[in-house]
Amino acid sequence: MKVLLRIIALGCIFSMAFASLVNAQVTVTGMISDSNKLVLPYATVSNLNSGKRSLSDQGGYYKITGNRNDRIVITFVGYVPDTVIVNQTMGTQTTNVILVSAGKFLKGVEVTSQYSPYQIDSIERRNQYGYILDKPNQQLAGGSTPQGAGIVISPITRFSKKEKQKRQFKTNYEKMEKEKYIDSRFTPILVNKVTGLTGDSLQLFMRDNYPDYNTMRTIGNNDLLYWITDKYKAWMAKQH
Repeated sequence: MKVLLRIIALGCIFSMAFASLVNAQVTVTGMISDSNKLVLPYATVSNLNSGKRSLSDQGGYYKITGNRNDRIVITFVGYVPDTVIVNQTMGTQTTNVILVSAGKFLKGVEVTSQYSPYQIDSIERRNQYGYILDKPNQQLAGGSTPQGAGIVISPITRFSKKEKQKRQFKTNYEKMEKEKYIDSRFTPILVNKVTGLTGDSLQLFMRDNYPDYNTMRTIGNNDLLYWITDKYKAWMAKQH
């Protein structure tokens, strides 16, 4: 009798443990961006198995729950959808997603040797993202609003998901372009020649002294060398 009771008890324990594993959900999270490291805000994240949906935030981060082997599809206007498979049984699965442009370009722009490498890349990026950058933002009032009728707010225009997506995309694009310009001038090769730093020390120095966009736009090449030298002296003084 005691043996039978033990078997029943063990069976209950295993059943409860198995049930908890079956019901356990995985939190799938990560960042959504593209090949230019441009984060994609308000991308649609859908669990095809459960029907759950969510949106990435302004920084491109997403979060959705699912079970093992669920298919998570990420979509963003102008990009090829991508799929994430849930491969854990519980806990948090971090999967960053890099979407590929669907290939919508504006008319080609003739690029000659008068442009710098950064300018050439910038022109190509502008062509690549023109399909969304050139779309005007929706206003609070519609164009047919009678004069004196007051402001008309439509949830399907100004505050729709696509409109928020477009506005934040433009903001992120502008930020990306500024960072690309800074990186085109404040390069590891240049900083190494001026400071002699290499490896982790070089990366730490560049991280701690990353310049702002306005500085890079107004400073000349010779002054940039002096700027790096001054920053290096101050940085080294703090290391001792």
